[in-house]
This record gives sequence, structure tokens and C-alpha cells, in this order.
Amino acid sequence: MSTKKTSGRIGRPIQPTHSAAAVTKWYPTDWERIGGDGIAALPADAFTHPRFTETYQAGYVVNVYVGACGQSFANPGVRTGLLGVARDLQLPVFKVSSTQCADPRDRLRAMNADRYGSYRQTSSGPLNDLGFNAWMLQQILPTRAPKAGAPIELQPRAISVVLPHDLSAREFDKRLHAALQNASLNGWLVSPAGTAHCALLGLAPKDLRRSTVYRFGRATRISPADELYLFRPRGEDADRLVAIIEQILFQHVTGVAPAACQSWASPSQHALRRHNHSAGPQPVAA
Repeated sequence: MSTKKTSGRIGRPIQPTHSAAAVTKWYPTDWERIGGDGIAALPADAFTHPRFTETYQAGYVVNVYVGACGQSFANPGVRTGLLGVARDLQLPVFKVSSTQCADPRDRLRAMNADRYGSYRQTSSGPLNDLGFNAWMLQQILPTRAPKAGAPIELQPRAISVVLPHDLSAREFDKRLHAALQNASLNGWLVSPAGTAHCALLGLAPKDLRRSTVYRFGRATRISPADELYLFRPRGEDADRLVAIIEQILFQHVTGVAPAACQSWASPSQHALRRHNHSAGPQPVAA
């Protein structure tokens, strides 16, 4: 990804003094947008044409959600959680994923218990950053509605999707993240564009890559937190998210995409495992 060609002063303020916004300064980084150039331009009748309507059969409902964390009312000046990550990087960072929970807040409770994304393996040693136990749903505000006939409904803090009967929720989630992968925070940090951006801020990219420590009794599993993306939940990026969901559904029903896999192994199942005989990494302020 190239940098923006402009004569603006690097690091100049773009928000009023003392603004509480996550991104307050200008940097010439033109970060990745989810989907890149791979989002299909579907016709207006994609979901009303017989090629879709005669094949589609309704299955389970999933909710696509956008999550954030880190706002501390007790310590508003401390950079914690994903908000702290965004402020450190001066870039918009959110968690984007899907869940079968009828109430997406149930998924947040599990994320809070696991402190999703809190762990970092830095050059100085392992860290568990604070603020990753208070995840909240964000409003998703695209500028357009789903295409006519699409089994998609925009909710204030979720996008409800009625999957085709032969597309599992797990398969949908995998396809969703494959489409978003170009803007994954962990991957982008060590890309040429991410490395250049971190150099402007004096940050070490590898120290910023995030993981989650999952505990199973005394055993633990450390998995990359790859559902964190450079993303804005309103405007262009939200439009792209809707388009990606439409594309996944259309391609599956019309046979453009491969058949759903019923036993898709998750790489995170084979991530680093260990037995935890100590207190483990100690939490610190982000």
C-alpha cells in the first residue's frame, strides 16, 4: 500500500486540542481497506434473479458485529484496550467477526472472559495489556442498504444474515475473514506499509502484534488475534463490509464459490500450547 501524496506536515493535529478521538494526528499512510480490489460488483438484481431465488433455501441466522474496547472512565488518560492500540498507531482498529448468538452481547461476554487480543510477545518479554475485558458492540453505519432481496438486515449494532441452508456458520465466518484478511492488523503491521508507518511513530511492529491466551484448566493455548482489522464502522468501510457479505452469499448460492467444507480445521487449534505452572504474563497498562 502506498502513502498518500500530499504536502501536509506529518504528525500535524487533525482534531481539536484535547480531543478524545483515537486518531488525532495526520500521517501519510494509506492503509488497507477491507476487501481491497477483490469485492465483486454484483448486479442490482443479484438476489431477485431466478439464479439466486430458485436455489437459495434459508438456514441459520448469524450476526456480523464490530467490537471495540478500552474506554476507561476511571482512568481516561491511560491507553488501554483496542482504543489504546488505535491511539498508539493513530489508525482505526476494530474487531470484526460473526456469531450465531441471537444476542451478540453473549459473544462479548466470552471475549471479555478470554481478554481477547490482550497478549503480546515483545522483545522485552510477554505482556497482557489492560482493557481487553470490556468489549462493546459498535454501531455499523453504511451509507447504503443491502441489495434488494438479499437475506441481510441492518441492525444498529449488527448485520443479521440468514445463511443458505448448506452454508455453515463456521464456513461463513472463515470466508468472511478471508475477504477481510488484507486489512488484518497483525499482518499489516509487518508489511512494508505497516513497517514504514510504525517507523514514523517510533514503534516496533513485531511488539504490537496481538494474541489471545485461552485457558483450559492448567493448560493454555496462545492464538493470534487475527480478527482485529484496520476498519471504520461507518461510511466506506461499512459499505465494503455489506458488499463482502453479499458477495459470500451470492457466490455460494450460485455455485461460484466452492462447496462448504464440513470439517474446516482452525489453525488456532494447533497454536502454541503449554501447561501453565506459574501466574503467567502479568498485566500492564497499554
